[in-house]
Amino acid sequence: MKRVAIALTFDESGYIGKPFWPETNTIINISKDVHPKLGDAKKQAALQAACEKRSLTLAEYDAIVERSKNPFYTVDGRGSEIVIPQRIYQSFLNGTCQQVPKVIPKIEEKGLTFIGVKVDGGFLRTGKTETDAKLFGRFVKNEESNQRMWTEDKYIVGFSATGILSVDEEIIKVDDLKKLTEYGGWKFGIGTARPQGYGRFRVTRWEVLGS
Repeated sequence: MKRVAIALTFDESGYIGKPFWPETNTIINISKDVHPKLGDAKKQAALQAACEKRSLTLAEYDAIVERSKNPFYTVDGRGSEIVIPQRIYQSFLNGTCQQVPKVIPKIEEKGLTFIGVKVDGGFLRTGKTETDAKLFGRFVKNEESNQRMWTEDKYIVGFSATGILSVDEEIIKVDDLKKLTEYGGWKFGIGTARPQGYGRFRVTRWEVLGS
């Protein structure tokens, strides 16, 4: 295994995390038991019944709702340092491999990425917290109708995501991984809202530390 210190620099293009938390899935499932047309009193009673069915108190439900609002992956809960998890970087590599031109080296088998490229500690650090974030707002199409809805996401910009990679060169050479990361950072980006230009980065450090 080769170890590589990296820095991915996001200049004008910000990074949007927008995680889908397990808590979000719980909220969606509970909401299916609470009809939106119910009055306030009946809605509250239906919510309590839905929570009790799942062995949750209303206080625990409120805590789940609060946790689901965290707009970024973080080191230790909302308000702590924002990170880019290992699996997000690995998914970025897989996505890039599906679209790169032949002159760019790639990992041929999708599953090999997850054993061939790992991030020490499980994430890249950004040095940013939610207090540094800005808002990106736009209209999006409602999946159930043609109605457009205004939505906002938080993003961070002007930072470098840093960390150390462990690379199995039987799967991809370190120099080839750099080319793949550089191309993907320029062409596709990482995170959410990439069609709007978010998530693009430059590789500003790629230092081989040894085996």
